[in-house]
Amino acid sequence: MTWTTYHEFAGFGGDTIGVLRVPGTRGVLAANHNEAAIDTHALNHPEMDHYRGDIAKEDIGKFPRVDFFASTPSCPPWTDARGQKRDFDQSTQGVLFDPVRGPKALNPDTARARALMEEIPRYLQAMNRRGKPVLGGLVENVVQVVKWDQFARWRGEIVAEGYRTRMIALNAMHVTGPTLGKVAQSRNRFFLAYWHESLGRDPDWDKWLRPKAYCSSCDEMVAAVQVFKDPRTKMGVYGIKHGQYVYRCPHRSCRHQIVEPGVLPASSIIDWSLDPGPKIGERANYGKDPLQPTTMARIEAGLARHVGALLTPAGGTWRTDATSVDVPLPTRTTRDNDALVCPPLLVSCAARAGVGTATTVEDPMRTQTCRRETAVVVPPFISIQRNGGSATAAYPVHGPIPTVSAEGNHHGLVGPPTRAEQVEFLMSYYGNGGTHRTDSPIGTLTTRDRYALIGGTPPVEQCTFRMLEPHEIGAGMGFPPGYKIPPHVAKSKRKVVRGYGNAVPPAMSEVIASAVIETFAGEPLDPAA
Repeated sequence: MTWTTYHEFAGFGGDTIGVLRVPGTRGVLAANHNEAAIDTHALNHPEMDHYRGDIAKEDIGKFPRVDFFASTPSCPPWTDARGQKRDFDQSTQGVLFDPVRGPKALNPDTARARALMEEIPRYLQAMNRRGKPVLGGLVENVVQVVKWDQFARWRGEIVAEGYRTRMIALNAMHVTGPTLGKVAQSRNRFFLAYWHESLGRDPDWDKWLRPKAYCSSCDEMVAAVQVFKDPRTKMGVYGIKHGQYVYRCPHRSCRHQIVEPGVLPASSIIDWSLDPGPKIGERANYGKDPLQPTTMARIEAGLARHVGALLTPAGGTWRTDATSVDVPLPTRTTRDNDALVCPPLLVSCAARAGVGTATTVEDPMRTQTCRRETAVVVPPFISIQRNGGSATAAYPVHGPIPTVSAEGNHHGLVGPPTRAEQVEFLMSYYGNGGTHRTDSPIGTLTTRDRYALIGGTPPVEQCTFRMLEPHEIGAGMGFPPGYKIPPHVAKSKRKVVRGYGNAVPPAMSEVIASAVIETFAGEPLDPAA
């Protein structure tokens, strides 16, 4: 059985990639107003028809009828993180225009973009009038869209066309696509999934929306359950401290303790073969502008907070785990060689970002928006061998990266200083012991652990800095390797980053579409292993 699909506001094709990974699907049409987006989509999906233009001005009833309808209206007009006053929770009837005062939004473009949400029920209504309803679909947007005062009415119009719906709060880093895998980005999104009641069955949401997590009390991997802190809340962002929901163990034996699903390391999207860039203190020598004081402050705060050195085994050794410098040096053997490792950082260059926003690459990448305002600053691993070793070799670490922004190359790479610029100390763990510089001979090694390595915080000026390249941002969004960008689009990094930042991480649409399409024929699909 073949299930046809239509992708409205298709952009660079993130949702198309994911939906078409579901077995049995065939893309029929993709629509978008932006030339760069539609050209990129067409290059990667030449088998589909493409419409470039303003959907709101078209007779949607003449568009082809499909089984699955994916719609991803513009996200920025709905977010309240743009430095603009949110007004979409005021009375905005019809298509968000007041007949007397004009647009209720801050500007006509924003008002029109919000009106695009109306295109979803309009298409479903048009297909129903033709006598063959769409079987199901998805809508993706930012979580703030539910604060729109017309949201209940809008959702009600979809229900009135004969659909059952489910509102889903989902973070990209917790998704594992059956074929696309994980996403190395923390990106909170709203999804509305819908399926026609004539199908006579509902999606098995537990099968598709419960990420694997380790429960330390149960000592096992479990299918985590999403739980909102306030039972009255149905939409929000993930966060143990500041979010609206968490994940819990399903077992009563541990009192449903909070668990954290596994995430993909930020290092997985960094192209470590690229030049790490000049040292921050030497940017002028390379014709580059100095970094803004706020960016410098974020890097300094990040180094102080996150760049704690680790000892990791290198070369032939029986040990497999890295150890903190806060514990004694592991037992010495005739084969052990330890390297000093400093975890990378991600630093936002956005003007409104706080000083303490830097994270290591062990955390997800911050959300990529449609504006050029977020920079990623990532210090690479520097491996320092006791007898020499490379001052420039970089190695990946384990943990996701922060979200990528659509209009900008806003992520930079920061590397700690080389051995010549940073001195480490060995601290003795016995009564009359002291500290020893690592560039001098070590004291006598006994049969007991006596030494710990102490690494100082590297000065900001000695770190390297570079912006993330567009292909790294694409990888951070979860686009598969080899995704094509037309030459005329690739000439503008801003256009490429904007296209990626406006996209849906493909694995997210793969998971939601799998759950819905599984109900069409009632034949089970396989989730990720």
